[in-house]
Amino acid sequence: MVLPSELPAAASQLCLSPPRTGNAASRRGGGQAAERQPAATVVDMREFRSALPNMLHLQGFTLHPVTLEVGDYVLTPDVVVERKSISDLVQSLGSGRLYNQAENMLRYYKRAAVLIEFEENRQFSLINPSELSADISPNSLISKLCLLLIHFPKLRLLWSRRPLHTVALFAALKRGQPEPDTQTAAALGASADGAEQVFNMAPQDMLRQLPGVHAHNYRKIMNSVTNLQELAGMSLQQLTEIMGAQNAQKLHEFLNRTV
Repeated sequence: MVLPSELPAAASQLCLSPPRTGNAASRRGGGQAAERQPAATVVDMREFRSALPNMLHLQGFTLHPVTLEVGDYVLTPDVVVERKSISDLVQSLGSGRLYNQAENMLRYYKRAAVLIEFEENRQFSLINPSELSADISPNSLISKLCLLLIHFPKLRLLWSRRPLHTVALFAALKRGQPEPDTQTAAALGASADGAEQVFNMAPQDMLRQLPGVHAHNYRKIMNSVTNLQELAGMSLQQLTEIMGAQNAQKLHEFLNRTV
């Protein structure tokens, strides 16, 4: 659950009251407590279909609704959160959309998290413990989640039993941190060319294990071919145009090696 290392880890320190953004100490002159400023949070407009924004408002948060291209909730200039219900988590892991969302969050923010929010009165578990397997399976929700974290070791997961618990998590993450800037949050990712592309995670994982393929060229490769079969049929010259001579040579030799 921990996002920044400097935040308190004890669950007992999570409170439902929004964090103070001003000086919380009492004034020495008259002994009067400084006025508490509302905690600001930038929220994606599409999130207002869920219960969480209303819950945050009721707990004293000041919400700034905008259309966000990166994340669902910007808590501080460095912290962004993508909220997922269980059904949305399953769908976005299967399509590869969550992979793209995680990559974008870590591109623009120092600390990024995926909030997995369960429904109230539902079991606080992704799967039945008896269904856990020691093997990685492309059809397993747990395996897909593990692969996501392997690809993005800086990404954090937040687990929430219900929206009210999420409010407590947000309050803890904002405590003592500067407020986010609404215009800056709305502008991030807005200049990207074209609509967000969604890729199948299983072939993508296989692609990234091939010789000559690395973090700086795998997306260009995915944009240049439809599937792995098409990639395997490319000539050395075609591969060179996509990924450079040295990397193309490694990949071409591997794909055309006699078994």
